[in-house]
Amino acid sequence: MVSFLYCMDSFSVTFKQAMSEAYNNSPEIMALRSKLKASNQEISKVLGENRPKVNLESRLGYDRTDTINTSSVEKTQYNSPRSVTLDITQNIYDSGKKVKNLEKQQAKIFANRADLFAHEQLLLLKTAKTYLNLYEAIELNKLAKNNYEVLKQHLQATESRFEVGEVTITDLSQAKARFLKASANEIKTRGEIEIERSNYFALVGKNPSNILRFPKEDYVFPQSLKEIIEISLKHNPKIISFGLIKKASFLDISLAASELLPKVDLNLSAQKAWDPNTFFNEYENYKVDLSVKVPLYNGGINYANVRQKRHLAVEQAMLLDNEMKKLVKEIETIWFSLKTYKNQVKAITASITASNTALKGVKEEANVGTRTTLDVLDAEQEALQESIELIIVKNNILSTKYELLEKMGRLSPSTLNLSTLKNNYEKDYEAVKNIWLGFDG
Repeated sequence: MVSFLYCMDSFSVTFKQAMSEAYNNSPEIMALRSKLKASNQEISKVLGENRPKVNLESRLGYDRTDTINTSSVEKTQYNSPRSVTLDITQNIYDSGKKVKNLEKQQAKIFANRADLFAHEQLLLLKTAKTYLNLYEAIELNKLAKNNYEVLKQHLQATESRFEVGEVTITDLSQAKARFLKASANEIKTRGEIEIERSNYFALVGKNPSNILRFPKEDYVFPQSLKEIIEISLKHNPKIISFGLIKKASFLDISLAASELLPKVDLNLSAQKAWDPNTFFNEYENYKVDLSVKVPLYNGGINYANVRQKRHLAVEQAMLLDNEMKKLVKEIETIWFSLKTYKNQVKAITASITASNTALKGVKEEANVGTRTTLDVLDAEQEALQESIELIIVKNNILSTKYELLEKMGRLSPSTLNLSTLKNNYEKDYEAVKNIWLGFDG
């Protein structure tokens, strides 16, 4: 059994709050929860087919009867017929139609529940990536600001050296160009922060904290790609949903075939009538009958329905197979991307150490005149670019791990230990099964 561990202190509070707020307040998720509750009612409707149908009917009228006897004597009579009728119908046998329909509706409800879980996971994944993108934008802006200040001081120093003739106009122009480029880049990164803040607000509904911490994860992932694929094929909510839809489509074949089989109903009726006609003042009628309906032929429509449902079931089976292959391909892509990012971190970290050493040496050589201003600027730019790449790659690693959790069906509030509203979907489902009357549920 694979365990997914979460360290409560690994994430900053703002990150957990962002995930919780997005989960609790998402209109899309709320709409899907209402849709799921609506689909739960299908179970109540199917179970209602097993219950008796009771109707009470009352009638009130006025009759006038004109009669002429053999002596040509005309006679007119008036009466006011009134009656109350109670009808009760109970299906006794339907060739297993209700049982199959119950199984079908259960499969569809559980498929809707799996769809809801899939959307919840996608929401959490999107929120996590939005948080990480905002963190990345802030960190890149910090680097841009620092680079701006460094190049500003460098430009000032170059101007001073130019005034005393230590450097040429070319050196000064190069320093100005790099400074202006750094200024433009700092402005650009500030704009990217505002864009990411807007994305954050759209998802979470609240403005982010001014200070974000890089979330530290502490999951125990499976060590092999094969194991991740096995878990995903078993627990991914999309795969579960497609499997349940496939099951419902095969049950549709049995339901269509049941239309060719007998149906038995028990009918009970009781009637009380007053002044019904000119012959009786009142009467009572009680009736019990058993009706058996055997479909013989209706133009071949029922057979066509069976053939149609059979083809639709094959379609759903193929869609499930395609979705499974698609999932495996996506997992493989994510897995190899994750391995690439991890190797990049090692390489970039080593490169940063080497670049900082080289930058220090270039500056010392420039002070004694063996290096030009351009050499110093290039060395600084190289060190900056590697720092930027390290931030981006680290962000990509964590984003990729969240993607893997989502594919495995493990990106949930319980896995992330979020403070979210508790939704007992199974309890909601069980509650409607025993409702015989009323509008609540």
